Amino acid sequence: MTFTLNDMVNSVAGVLKERWPDVKVYNNPKQGGATLPCFFVFFMPTEMYDEMDRRSRREIGIDVVYLVKKNIPDAFDQLTEVAECLDECFDSIKYKQDGETAFIRTFEREWKIDEGKLHYQFVIKPIVSQPDSTPAIETMDYKGGIKRAEDNERKQFQVTDGPRRNKV
Repeated sequence: MTFTLNDMVNSVAGVLKERWPDVKVYNNPKQGGATLPCFFVFFMPTEMYDEMDRRSRREIGIDVVYLVKKNIPDAFDQLTEVAECLDECFDSIKYKQDGETAFIRTFEREWKIDEGKLHYQFVIKPIVSQPDSTPAIETMDYKGGIKRAEDNERKQFQVTDGPRRNKV
């Protein structure tokens, strides 16, 4: 399975659509004419750490923003209710790609209401690996035979008459 950010956004949108089927989910922040209420999915700054071999750990921050119409009496109550449901929904994310499924755990989940918008933020930490580009060995030269221990011992303990000196 190949991890891609696009498939991650689609997986997050899938979790949201499963819980709120009538609410639109956008991943483009410049979406004009968005129908409220709606969700936006954004990526926050991402970091990468080297692991063993060709693997690396990516720390990807995701911000799910929920918007409701302004100046309605129960807007705050709607936002807190959605925040509680998001806590339940995003314990882990069902990552889907080409018919395969894997669960990705979320970390550092938090939410806040800022200027009438709910920001639900979390981090995922998938470990990804790069494909091995090392060419496989096609042929190998092999010298068969048995090495005798006596041959090695003779070479190690050969006695010489010392360094040669020029006589004057």
